[in-house]
Amino acid sequence: MSDFALVSVSDAKDLEICKSIRRRVFIDEQGVDESLELDEHDVLGGKCRHFYAAVKGIPAGACRVMDKGEGIAKLQRFCVLSEFRMIGVGRFMLEKLEQICCAQEYKKIEMGAQCHAVPFYEKCGYSVVSGVFLDAGIEHVKMEKYL
Repeated sequence: MSDFALVSVSDAKDLEICKSIRRRVFIDEQGVDESLELDEHDVLGGKCRHFYAAVKGIPAGACRVMDKGEGIAKLQRFCVLSEFRMIGVGRFMLEKLEQICCAQEYKKIEMGAQCHAVPFYEKCGYSVVSGVFLDAGIEHVKMEKYL
């Protein structure tokens, strides 16, 4: 994992890297409409902090974290490019994001997880807390983890 890094986005260039990763995964691969994928939270200095993971300096995954208040962080748009899946990038991203959330004194992390990814998140300590619902035409469940 020493070849992995998590970058906290601080400029427009890094934000575009995040959006590019998300376009490839959600729009190109999964067929989500761009108007649903990219929204008002895809800005610097807004309600969300943006991050991307790199493997040997190459962007590999992205996520944003929304402050929901009351000690709750919501992971959104969590994704890993297909060529970087199954090598630990997702787990690395989650662990680093959890460390960041702990340092910011969040008590719980929530997310809407695609149903196919539930086993991965459960292995990382997340629990399903809802029934199945559709988001952008894809089946999701709400998951959470107390820190």
